[in-house]
Amino acid sequence: MANGERIQNVANINGQWGRADYDVRNRLALDSVWEIPTPFRSGFLKQVLGNWRLSNAAIFQSGLPFTVYTSASYPSGDYNADGYNYDQPNTPTFGNSISASRSDFLNGVFNKSDFPVTAKGQQGNLGRNTFEGPGLANVNTNAIKAIHIPWSIGHEGATLEVRGEIANLFNRVNLTAPTSDLSSALFGKSTGQRQTRTVQLGMRIAF
Repeated sequence: MANGERIQNVANINGQWGRADYDVRNRLALDSVWEIPTPFRSGFLKQVLGNWRLSNAAIFQSGLPFTVYTSASYPSGDYNADGYNYDQPNTPTFGNSISASRSDFLNGVFNKSDFPVTAKGQQGNLGRNTFEGPGLANVNTNAIKAIHIPWSIGHEGATLEVRGEIANLFNRVNLTAPTSDLSSALFGKSTGQRQTRTVQLGMRIAF
């Protein structure tokens, strides 16, 4: 939203204190490159099975923070009646954080009734980016085969690279953050996912 609508009260900057939108508390990244060996020193099998390189990149991380708010107008929303329909409710009885599984995010991690409505003309005390969305687990891999071409242009020849890339190798469903607008019928549910498994094949010649 624009024009400072995400700010409840510009005169109370401390009231906006919270986690950055990109704050990931836990993250593990792994990279590997493997030159696949072949027992064949010459001949057709060496040409087919030799000179393969396998690369992998894996990321495992906790979720991104999100804010529970309402976009409804006064009096069902806009609790402080300042004309901007972006206000947070009061903190629920279970606090300003919650532990949830992927199935919880699919079915609804919390209900509208969990969040107390503030007194008319008052701002909610829940705060910004207090909850954390679903985590991410993703593995990308690519295989490259290098083939020397001695008869190409130039004294040193050229190299033909045949490559295949797979994003999200295990096709894991990585959910996006749940709908956090109290006025939405989908409130509390994750309705989208990040990149599904994709396969890309290609070739290139390096002189």
